[in-house]
Amino acid sequence: MNKTFRRAAAAAFALLLGAAPAFAMTIGTFNIEFFNMSGSSEDRTSPYTPEDMRELADAIRRSGADVLALQEIEGNATMRFFTATALPGWKYFGNDTDSTQDLFFLWNPTKVTLVGTPQLYYANRTGRFEGRSFKLFDRPPLVARFQDNASGTIYTLANVHLKSMTTIGRRDAEAARRYNLAKRAAQTEKLNELAARMEGPLFILGDYNSPDPQGEVDFPLLGLLHGYSFDNWNNNLDYIGYVGIPRDKLGEVKETETRIRHRSTRRKDHPDHDIIAVEIRD
Repeated sequence: MNKTFRRAAAAAFALLLGAAPAFAMTIGTFNIEFFNMSGSSEDRTSPYTPEDMRELADAIRRSGADVLALQEIEGNATMRFFTATALPGWKYFGNDTDSTQDLFFLWNPTKVTLVGTPQLYYANRTGRFEGRSFKLFDRPPLVARFQDNASGTIYTLANVHLKSMTTIGRRDAEAARRYNLAKRAAQTEKLNELAARMEGPLFILGDYNSPDPQGEVDFPLLGLLHGYSFDNWNNNLDYIGYVGIPRDKLGEVKETETRIRHRSTRRKDHPDHDIIAVEIRD
């Protein structure tokens, strides 16, 4: 009896018994907000302490995520210290640069296995704005494949952090707004291309930097139905796009609060984003 037949028989038997559908794995996204050990004069942020990291690890465990797409990471040194001290046994892979805005994946190897080597997409692409060229992605999408250890199913995850729409600090706010729109349009065009060319099931998840990005992309997005993923503005910037998998194979998106007590104030939470995650039905 092959694996596919056994899984189908088990699902049919569970249905006859009236059992709830089983969940294979849980994926999520989390912008940790300049996650670093060294501090950053550029971003005016203090380094994360071991206690801060333990609070982050507690939030990650509460989220139930088996694999997370992370944004705004300082690099390998920070992730190495984080996993060694607060999430022992967990693994990570990312695009380590001189920036505090790197993209990483973080996963629990008892639940999922990385397949192959993650790849950057569109890292050297450029665009045009009013006669001048610009770098298409300051944070190129990072794509990885993960296998659910229980079912053997392989899922492709694309970690994204799109251009912000803010014009704060810009001398010419209207020109900055036009530039933001042009760059985002070029970025989302490439995400649509990625969605069309990748083997499914595919998830394009991360910080979309827009409260309503569904009109910008051709694939469906999952976001919070209640509450906010970005507390400081009371809106949602974080989404999970899906391609090549039916909606009824996915649960509802859930939020996990990530506020670190001594880094936050009454007016602002830090990290400023919460974890959003979704369960995939087997």
